[in-house]
Amino acid sequence: MLEEVIKLLKNLIKKRGAKMILIVVGVFIFVEIIALIWLATSVNRYHDFWASKANESGEITYLALGDSAAQGIGATNPMKGYVGLIAKSIEANEGKSVRIINISKTGAKFDDYLKDQAPIIATLKPDFITIQIGANDIKEFNAQQYKAKFKEVLKTLPDGTFVSNMPLFNSRPGSTANGKQGSVIIQEELRNYSNLHFVDLQLETTQHQSVLGFAPDLFHPNNISYKNWANAFLKEIDKV
Repeated sequence: MLEEVIKLLKNLIKKRGAKMILIVVGVFIFVEIIALIWLATSVNRYHDFWASKANESGEITYLALGDSAAQGIGATNPMKGYVGLIAKSIEANEGKSVRIINISKTGAKFDDYLKDQAPIIATLKPDFITIQIGANDIKEFNAQQYKAKFKEVLKTLPDGTFVSNMPLFNSRPGSTANGKQGSVIIQEELRNYSNLHFVDLQLETTQHQSVLGFAPDLFHPNNISYKNWANAFLKEIDKV
């Protein structure tokens, strides 16, 4: 698809010259601005969606922890994020309805999780839990601090929680190496917790890289990539 678009643009440029280039660039910039506005406004809308969703009933209770990815930011609607896709898959496989309690928060770091999300876990009785946290700690990465904070996170997680490492930060070259190092830390520390399930999100996103897999901010996953995220979790969930 991308090759076809590039070919079309080249043909237009040959036929119309510089004027067409300016028009195409202008349209692209306009569309990108609109898309970024939509993405920014989705933060509150998706949060409200999940708050309402938690009031629904279900035979299986799924607790989602984490940051904007758990909220589904970048997907065209919240249920097309990895949390929604996991719930739909479980409903299809188990033949039971799933109640989703998603207390993740956009922008959450380790400290935010420990302060705002961890204390709530004990008040709930979920049948299973997923968490992907630490991506927002990669920007100002310090291996020693990262390990220390993640150890604190692990202490709060109930038995059977599905815990992922970092996705591949291939759209942020400056963060790629730190993201990989963060993933190594997560995997190593999880070896000390046989009661938790490791989800190799780093591997899944590395194997399914695509320039078409990003939201307008070129950071968050879109519908395409969130399927890969969901598959990474489901591979481990299906083993239990």
